[in-house]
Amino acid sequence: MPDLSSIAPSIAADLPSLGALGPAVAIVAFSAVFRGFTGFGFAIIAVPLLSLAMPPILAVSLSAGLQLLGGLMDVRSASRLCHWPSVRWLAAGAVVASPLGTLLLARLSPDLARLFLAAACGAAVIALASGFGFRGLAGRWATLGAGVLSGLFNGLAAMPGPPALAYYLAMPLQPAQVRSSLMVFFLLSAVLSTGSLVAVGAIGRAETVLILAGLPLMLVGSRIGAALFRRAGGAHRGISLATLALVALLTAARGLNGLLSTGP
Repeated sequence: MPDLSSIAPSIAADLPSLGALGPAVAIVAFSAVFRGFTGFGFAIIAVPLLSLAMPPILAVSLSAGLQLLGGLMDVRSASRLCHWPSVRWLAAGAVVASPLGTLLLARLSPDLARLFLAAACGAAVIALASGFGFRGLAGRWATLGAGVLSGLFNGLAAMPGPPALAYYLAMPLQPAQVRSSLMVFFLLSAVLSTGSLVAVGAIGRAETVLILAGLPLMLVGSRIGAALFRRAGGAHRGISLATLALVALLTAARGLNGLLSTGP
């Protein structure tokens, strides 16, 4: 068999230094609170911000692993209200496209990857702010297409959220059903992205240790975010949009600065 680990650069040499661990801990904690507060969005926040302190492929690996572990703790309750017909077709599209996104990530320069991450984050802002919607439940092909886009974002950035959010915000479903469906789909996406990252050598022993170390932050932050949501009521949507827009701008600025500084 071919050595798939040669597709991705060696990650061990690029693990965050002691000076970067403090910001990484703060970013994971904040992203977990955001996830609990909004019901989605851990990777949308964590990947762009972590990519400011470490190589993007490592940021994606940590986010994918933490999403997988965090999703496992919520899947029992979410599966009761999940809209399974849509989740199945979204997952089918993601299965096809997620490995392709991972291969693309392994070949991109860090600064170009940051620009893709910023674009994904900006797409989430547009999806949340737009008011379009389906008149009825989306058809099979529309759902499959949304799954393919989510899979590409998932493999590239462990971030299936923007296409999936746009799809479910356009669906005439109850908010609780939308939230539960997204949680289940994000868990399935995390399984795909984590498996792809392991296959290309981006997640090894060192990355696994970092993922497990971040699990308590994921658990506590999610609980804090859920408590804040119960107190904030409808204010969470505006706060989410403002936060996502800021993250997109910061990440795009970092990527553009890197590309321009290495130019001729």
